Amino acid sequence: MMSLQMPPELTDHVIDFLWDSPADLQACSFVCRQWLPSTRHHLFQSITIRPDARFLTLLRSPWNVVANHTRTLDFRLWPATETTPHTSHILSHLQCLLRLRTIIIGSFPPSPKTFLAISWVTKVSLQHTKFASNTEFALFLSKFTGLRELELAWVTWEDTLSDDHDHLWPYFPLGLDALSVQGLQQNPDVLRWLSCAEYAPLARGISFYIPHNADNTCLFILSKFLLRHEGHLRSLHLDLYPSPYIQRILMLLELNVLTSLRRLRLGHGVYFHPQASDTAATPSTCRIFPAVLELAPLLGSRNQLEELIFEVDVSSGSWTSSSVSSFNKFLGDPILGRIPMVRFLVIRGNHSGDVAAGHRRKFEHFMRERGPRFYYHLTQT
Repeated sequence: MMSLQMPPELTDHVIDFLWDSPADLQACSFVCRQWLPSTRHHLFQSITIRPDARFLTLLRSPWNVVANHTRTLDFRLWPATETTPHTSHILSHLQCLLRLRTIIIGSFPPSPKTFLAISWVTKVSLQHTKFASNTEFALFLSKFTGLRELELAWVTWEDTLSDDHDHLWPYFPLGLDALSVQGLQQNPDVLRWLSCAEYAPLARGISFYIPHNADNTCLFILSKFLLRHEGHLRSLHLDLYPSPYIQRILMLLELNVLTSLRRLRLGHGVYFHPQASDTAATPSTCRIFPAVLELAPLLGSRNQLEELIFEVDVSSGSWTSSSVSSFNKFLGDPILGRIPMVRFLVIRGNHSGDVAAGHRRKFEHFMRERGPRFYYHLTQT
């Protein structure tokens, strides 16, 4: 009697659903030899490595299965001030990872002398990283000639040049699909890079995380940086700290000059406060920062927005809300009706599981009370 075998395309599709469950993927890898490539594709796609002999031995092995599947390497566990005897050897073997696309670096100080040129890496994320100088920073980025996405979070360097020596920056063209910047106020060295019209990167998508204490100088530099992207910028994500200063921040950014946006994402403009229980007498409320809501119609009238995203923070605080009327007026704005997709991303915050799902259902009910809006899509991150 002939046994029926499931086509490999279907088994691969089933295994793909287990991408976030390492235990299930490991169990599948023991079923048969044919399932090994599919499970390894997910098991080894992202690796957090330590500078020890174990990973170095794996890289040197002729049976190295990591090299065929790894797309992301995370260096955030590497020590910040010291290197081990294996550090340089591991870095020298990275070129064997031909499928590598993303590199994440934490406090470990990267040097252009230790990192080899890897043209196939398309995304670099630097977090809490201090370079020896701005020259080291620029030369390090120049190692990745195929770079398309750059994330900078609290990046700085030890030797800071004065404004009279900005011409000492090594020049190389850097055109990006996405640029994300955090920690501008605490570590303003990156601001110096963005303020150099000749050396600053050009990006089609920009994400700024702007603190409530951002000073006028910081906001002026960001405004000029965005102005240079007029006609080129397609996506903008502003993560704004909720405070009474939001209106001042948005005014100083001068976003009204932008006319080429297709996607706009705004964080911390809508706070949702679910009721304590389903039987509670106090209804769920929203606290709205009107300045953020006013920005959406302003940019929507000047740009051909295809997608507008609001991040909705779920909070258990006892804020009273007098701004629901502003929210209702915003939802009825005819400019929003012309945007093909308007989404509200419900940020879970400290909540998880059933609690987060309950908050999402309550927000959906809150939105339904505002009236049927078929072009609103409720999504939980």
